[in-house]
Amino acid sequence: MLIGLWLDPHFGQRAILGLAIGTLIGGALQLLVQLPTLHAQGYSWHADFHWRDPGVRAILRLMGPSVIAASTTQVNVLVNSVFASKLGDGPTFWLTVAFRLMQLPLGIFGVALGTVALPLLARMAATGNITAFRSELARGMRLAFLMTIPASVGLMMLAEPIISVLYQHGRFNAHETAESAGALRFYAIGLCGYAALKVLVNAFYALDKRKTPMVVSFLAVGLNLLLNWIFTLRLGWGHRGLAFSTACVATSNFLILYMLMRSHLGRLESRAMLALLGKIAVASSLLLGIAWAGGHFLLADWAVQAFWPKLASLLLVIATGAAAFFFAANALGIAEVHDIIRAVRRRLQRRV
Repeated sequence: MLIGLWLDPHFGQRAILGLAIGTLIGGALQLLVQLPTLHAQGYSWHADFHWRDPGVRAILRLMGPSVIAASTTQVNVLVNSVFASKLGDGPTFWLTVAFRLMQLPLGIFGVALGTVALPLLARMAATGNITAFRSELARGMRLAFLMTIPASVGLMMLAEPIISVLYQHGRFNAHETAESAGALRFYAIGLCGYAALKVLVNAFYALDKRKTPMVVSFLAVGLNLLLNWIFTLRLGWGHRGLAFSTACVATSNFLILYMLMRSHLGRLESRAMLALLGKIAVASSLLLGIAWAGGHFLLADWAVQAFWPKLASLLLVIATGAAAFFFAANALGIAEVHDIIRAVRRRLQRRV
């Protein structure tokens, strides 16, 4: 994303092209950065086009439903773009900016948790240890909520200064920032649903129920079309309605899959989940207060502040709010916070 901004920081179709090129470059770098580590572990990469190999065919057959399920997110983005195009050029770009920012915490927390959870869940499912499978799945979803709910609060409360620091340069003015921030706030509502889905969908794959997420994703596309029509055309919410529709679809998708998984496993530690959500809400209220105070006093004139003072104030508010949240979460006895602290300590000890 940052590469795309560097290629073309101006507002318009060229900016969208710059973001697309930046995304492609970023994806290539994500692949290349792993090759040295794999080489150090004794692995080497070379091109192999043996498509008739039985292993390749098995992988293609297994990945088919998961690819279809994952692609529906991009289908929904395309549908949103079609609706946004009817509103003019501005809404399309505002939604692109907001969606990219929403993807940042999702990529850091949701994708990481889903990647780590899959081999663990697959191993437990293969051995038939359903009790451990249930516990690990519930723990992964609780971690997703713990990480992304405060991120959602921060994005909603500090949307304008965040977008201003990253984008408000050249022809991207305060009006563009305010419109993009409006979409970001609605996107942030569905952030925790998206993150929890990354863990929950992998649980279905571990149980060899690949078609279930695919079928639910088809329903999500239909729901997205319906909500887009209601929020944008009937209620006249504009591009904000499209962002809210995306958040509703992500949340609905998670709830449907959660109920199906709970029905399959018998139970899914729902009481512990609700207790955690209550504690997160209390800790998030402290974060919300700090973000509001920071936005009211330090960032009240963000539209006219110089870049470096605004960046320093924004980082101070974010760091203070994050520290306050984790302090409150630790004081409330959230076990997952202790797990995070122990994991960080182990990582630091290894490097020392």
